[in-house]
Amino acid sequence: MLALAARVASASRAMARVTGILIILIMVAVVIDAVLRGILGIAIWGVLEVGVLLLLALIYLGLPATQANRENFRVSIFADHFPTWFDRVNTWLLLAVQLAVLAILCWTSWRSAIYSFNRDEVSFGMVQIPLWPSRGMVSVGLSLLIIQSITAALEYALTGRHPYKVDIETELKGEIGKSDSDLVGDRK
Repeated sequence: MLALAARVASASRAMARVTGILIILIMVAVVIDAVLRGILGIAIWGVLEVGVLLLLALIYLGLPATQANRENFRVSIFADHFPTWFDRVNTWLLLAVQLAVLAILCWTSWRSAIYSFNRDEVSFGMVQIPLWPSRGMVSVGLSLLIIQSITAALEYALTGRHPYKVDIETELKGEIGKSDSDLVGDRK
């Protein structure tokens, strides 16, 4: 089961790398468009529309990796002071709510993506760009986030690894003492 959790986390991190590529594509397109507008007075039609659609995709494709790394935004003013038994109950309740909300969002986004595909829905603007690819990427991101959340719940049940707390000691042991070249080598 833990091997499955590791594979899911690896897939989530791979999707985060895809978002990095999408960011580079957006940056290149915007820079080329800005340079051509500034120097030659020529605009590349559709850069704005494509950029907005890619931004949506990169946000949702990056969410599973955020969950896998336990890097979601967390306010723990009170939660860090809960008794252990209450923290467990609270964590399971939060996981249930999280999965319910994600299931609703995922179901709605898949319906929207399928509807958009069936209707050949396009964006408004100078260039009509199909909306279904970005809606599909949002749906894939939400689906992976649900899978990542389920594996986080399984890890919590089997090993006690909290799905919302970053393990500070493990983080510090892993990063302190490494040189920059060691860190770069780990990312390969």
